[in-house]
Amino acid sequence: MLALSRALLAILSIGLGGSGAFAQPRLPVWIDTDPAVGEPDRDVDDGFALVQAFNSPELDIRGVSVIFGNAPLDRGLPIARRLVRNFGPRGLEVSAGAASAAQLGSDSEAARALAAALRAEPLTILALGPATNIATVLKRYPELASRIVQVVAVAGRRPGQRFTTGTTNSKGHRDFNFELDPAAFRILLESRVPIVLTPFEISSKVWVRAEDLDRLANGGDAARALEPPARRWLTLWRRLFAVDGFNPFDTLAVGYLLSPQAFACERVPAAIVVLPDDVTDPGVQGTKEATKPYLLVSPPRIRPVREVTYCSTAPPAFKSDLLERLSR
Repeated sequence: MLALSRALLAILSIGLGGSGAFAQPRLPVWIDTDPAVGEPDRDVDDGFALVQAFNSPELDIRGVSVIFGNAPLDRGLPIARRLVRNFGPRGLEVSAGAASAAQLGSDSEAARALAAALRAEPLTILALGPATNIATVLKRYPELASRIVQVVAVAGRRPGQRFTTGTTNSKGHRDFNFELDPAAFRILLESRVPIVLTPFEISSKVWVRAEDLDRLANGGDAARALEPPARRWLTLWRRLFAVDGFNPFDTLAVGYLLSPQAFACERVPAAIVVLPDDVTDPGVQGTKEATKPYLLVSPPRIRPVREVTYCSTAPPAFKSDLLERLSR
């Protein structure tokens, strides 16, 4: 009877992320992000991911660095600082990183802060935007590569896979984080640092809908702050893509850290390959060239740079767990 009670307690105490009496020690994590939540017609998923991480006792967040991407650096930096100040752990520092891919390898507050944190202890890095800040650390301080436990990045695709949403999105999407700085991702691949990809494929299977935002509206302070911009983001997706929901891209990377064994992932070769541009409007790229680089897993007839972990499906409980953490 005692053994049965202990087994039952273990089951009840372990959620998606394994929190509870039998949880593993907290995972030291650095978050590199490009938040734009609250900006007109800009993504809200980075804001979701930050609050999700803040409300995850399984994670010990050692620092947050900001990168250009969803918003210019001078817009994203105050957003990150406001989220950390209002909803993050007490004393958590936010540092400014690169404002463009042209600053790859240049000194920055973020590069110095991340390097100092890695000297203090090994860290897992969440790469929620372009990899410029992380690649800069690897370029300036190559001896610190062994201190990176893994980089979990929101990027990558299979050969021939197009990123589309709904039935009105014939143009398709870019692999945004990767395409903003392919050279940075090349440095990551060549560094031999363990890489996990939580790409469009996995997030495109998860939908946040109006009833989910109703739940946020009745949640805690952070949830109530996220709900209005998320509602506007949902309205935009309805108008642009004729879909009744949006994909919470960056939150899948956080979810992977909370419960990696629950995600469907595989070890596959990866390489950066230049191929014809699958986004039909060349103006999206700002160039008339018909080719672009792709971060491909299992690329055909290409010698892979190295192997990565590629995740394709989240556990069924992912969205309910996400909403619960956002609502705390």
